[in-house]
Amino acid sequence: MPEEISRCPHCDKQLVTWVPCDESGWDHDLLLCENNECSYFVHGRAKVCGDYGANFAYRFCYDPKTGREIPIVAWCGGDLSLLKGRCESGGSS
Repeated sequence: MPEEISRCPHCDKQLVTWVPCDESGWDHDLLLCENNECSYFVHGRAKVCGDYGANFAYRFCYDPKTGREIPIVAWCGGDLSLLKGRCESGGSS
């Protein structure tokens, strides 16, 4: 079994346990970075907004069952939306 990751390798913040809903297809908890200032999230938000014009991004996620690092799609509504500025900004200050 691979060594478990407990901190985001992109921002060094503690990962939080995410319990996926039954419909997700995941049968176990995952570890997720919820830092809105994380470079992985900020760059993912700019990429998705720029390429697709959509209010989504991706967050760093670690699957402790498989040891895999995976992107998880995240909705970016409210203050996280880049579409309010028509996707002109790549990140927040």
